[in-house]
Amino acid sequence: MLRLFARAVRRAGLPIAYSQGYNPRPRLWLMLPRPLGVSCRDDLLLVELADNCTAEEFAARLAQTLPAGIKLHSSFRLSPARVPQPTSAAYTLELSQQDADKVARKIPALLDSSRLPVQRLSKRNAKSQEVNIRPYLSRMRSDLTELSFTLACGPAGSAKPAEVLALLDLDNPPNRAKLVRTEVTYTPVQAEQGQLKINDQEDLWPKTHPAAKE
Repeated sequence: MLRLFARAVRRAGLPIAYSQGYNPRPRLWLMLPRPLGVSCRDDLLLVELADNCTAEEFAARLAQTLPAGIKLHSSFRLSPARVPQPTSAAYTLELSQQDADKVARKIPALLDSSRLPVQRLSKRNAKSQEVNIRPYLSRMRSDLTELSFTLACGPAGSAKPAEVLALLDLDNPPNRAKLVRTEVTYTPVQAEQGQLKINDQEDLWPKTHPAAKE
């Protein structure tokens, strides 16, 4: 996704800043990268500029070079000292009737539990370690057709969507392919480096910018 935006920025002739060194790279970041295979309706791209450019001009020129299916929702400038940080992410999963019945039975026990242990491989020594993801699961519900849940995220860590699906016996390739990140909330920011709110599915725009929510 970052390579896609880097190409689009270059084609638009925008004054993006580059890193120093032998292999300069464009200075742009997705603030909450998605898990592999998860689609998204709500993403935030931070772009550092090397020259003056209004947010409106940046968005208008970039929108002309984006491929079909990638839409810009809004753009605004930020104070360099106030980079937004993600605080939670919401996900949905379309359910079959069989899975919906199973999930409806499992959710109450998960929400009533104080511990939801999962096994993770340590990055330091590749050994398995137990992690309690219950503090990160802030909401979960299901109806006849859809599961939705929200995961807190921050410096202390977060849960992985696949770990939540595993607790519900839903972690399989077909379900992972249907998982959608629908919304991300961020710490409040002061509008004043060029930042773009982007969405990679048409006609699915969030009604309000996450950073404006309480």
